[in-house]
Parts: sequence; C-alpha cells; structure tokens
Amino acid sequence: MQMERGWDWLPVIATAGSIIACYGTLAVLALLSLMGISIAVNDGAWAGAISVFAVLAALAIAFGYRRHGQAVPVGLAAAGAAMVLWAMYGDYSRTVEIGGFAALAGATLLDWRTKMSASRP
Repeated sequence: MQMERGWDWLPVIATAGSIIACYGTLAVLALLSLMGISIAVNDGAWAGAISVFAVLAALAIAFGYRRHGQAVPVGLAAAGAAMVLWAMYGDYSRTVEIGGFAALAGATLLDWRTKMSASRP
C-alpha cells in the first residue's frame, strides 16, 4: 500500500509536528536541564508553533474530504485542533491538550485509511 501523492502525507507530518513541537520541546528542555543547561523558551512562540502544526493538520485532513467523502476524520480533526488551541490560548488543561492531540492522531489515521481504501480499484 502506497500513498499516491506527496500531499497525502501532510496530515501525518503536521500532526507529528504538532506533537513533537509540544512534547519534544519539553523532553529536550528536561534533558538539557538535567545536564545543567538552562534555556528560556518564549511561550508565545512555542504555543504558536504547536498551533500552526495542529491547524495545518486539520486543514490537510479537510482537503482529503474531496477524495474520500468521509466527514468523520474532518470533524475529529476540527475538534482536535480546537482542543489544542483551547489548551494553548484558553484555559490550559493537560487533559484537554492530550485529548486534542489524540483526536488529531485519530483523525489522521482515519483520513489515511479512508484515502487508502478510496484509492483501491
């Protein structure tokens, strides 16, 4: 099974980018801290990077609707991106943040599976 177009990987890359921008940055900062190195990260820029990747993932999944016609991945991606944005700019909740990332990941998986089944002869 192969994806036909390079753009088909955009939801996967953007979702991974959003999760890595959040938890990867935390992991790197924690590791550097354990080594005695302290780095100040601009919270606004950090939240902005996470948000851009989350919205890009949701938009990429929405564009997949034309190909597979399934609304569930689009709705799940929209809900996931909204939850991530709420966690970044609204009232922060780790549960909401993790739920948003889980919804984005689930939407990405559903989008990929529906694209694969739509491209089969």
